[in-house]
Amino acid sequence: LLLGEQPIYVLDDEGNKIVDYVDTEGNEYYRETGEKELLYSEPVSFYGNIGMSGGEVEAQEFGLSTSDYDAVLIMNKNELPIDETSLIWHLSEVLYTNGKLDANSADYRIRKVAPSINQTKYKKEKIAYLTTSNLY
Repeated sequence: LLLGEQPIYVLDDEGNKIVDYVDTEGNEYYRETGEKELLYSEPVSFYGNIGMSGGEVEAQEFGLSTSDYDAVLIMNKNELPIDETSLIWHLSEVLYTNGKLDANSADYRIRKVAPSINQTKYKKEKIAYLTTSNLY
């Protein structure tokens, strides 16, 4: 689940954040690169019915062409708290970089949530590299 985003800081040769300035109360403020990184919660294992996308490109369901997503996850209604900002590790392994979850190790993002009376369909899109611009 997406928790939010935080600035990416400039690091020195040893990997420490570079202090930009210290205010009168002694609080340190670090130099930022101007970019942001997405923060996600720890992945949680679950089992669901996954179907790979197929059919005619003109076919549409819930306003999406079948060419707009790569797979469909079907779950009981309200079973998962995921939304259009969530990531799925289906076939890939969850990886960590410098002790932090590597969101780019996910192989799918949720493109659309389509609830019905008893079930919810989650349209999944294959991702190659995740940035703030292709998430929203």
